[in-house]
Amino acid sequence: MKKLLISLLIMSTLFSGSAMAASNTATSYIKTTSIAEQKASNKIKSSIFNLSDQQLKNAVAIGKKGYDAVIDFNNKQKLLISIDKLEIWQPDVWVSTPYFNIVRSSFLKFNDYDTYTLKDAKEFLALYKGLNRLDFELRTYGNSVTFTKNLKVVLKQGSKVYQPKDIRGKENVSMSGSWPEAPAYVSVLNVSFDNSKIDFSKPAELVYMYAGKELSVTYKVDFTKVK
Repeated sequence: MKKLLISLLIMSTLFSGSAMAASNTATSYIKTTSIAEQKASNKIKSSIFNLSDQQLKNAVAIGKKGYDAVIDFNNKQKLLISIDKLEIWQPDVWVSTPYFNIVRSSFLKFNDYDTYTLKDAKEFLALYKGLNRLDFELRTYGNSVTFTKNLKVVLKQGSKVYQPKDIRGKENVSMSGSWPEAPAYVSVLNVSFDNSKIDFSKPAELVYMYAGKELSVTYKVDFTKVK
């Protein structure tokens, strides 16, 4: 009986050691994967927020080329719809990055016979980075001057759903180009999310809810293609 107990104790120790080793290996794998994913996310995030002087100059140059060049840039950066439950008045949506904003600012100066300089671009970039947020611009449409009142926007990534830090522009509703025909009103919204929570190495979805999930539009977000 004593020998049997000793044998059982030895076997228990062996199995527990194996389980511990397996657990340690799994934990090590998870940590390694997590570190690799974080590095990949930081690399893409850096390409969006840490622009070189040459990248800033390129953005400024697009604005200086005029309206057609800016419209072409906007069209290339506009997010594509993946799910459309609204079927009418779908917003035009962009990731409002520093590069995107510098192109716009450069054009506005150019349109006033003024110059947007590299120094201006650097100052804007520093300001944007300090906000620690990722912005989306949505050109939204409705048929009532109060249509923005109940609009909602979320960012989804896998099983995670991120609520916006704020939505700016809801109070700024103006007549659309089709007024008084539908959609008679338009509002440009700027929606901000905490960029520290986002994994930039993975695809995401921006969901615009005109009236809850049943009247919504979902947009594909691929951060590797964003300027």
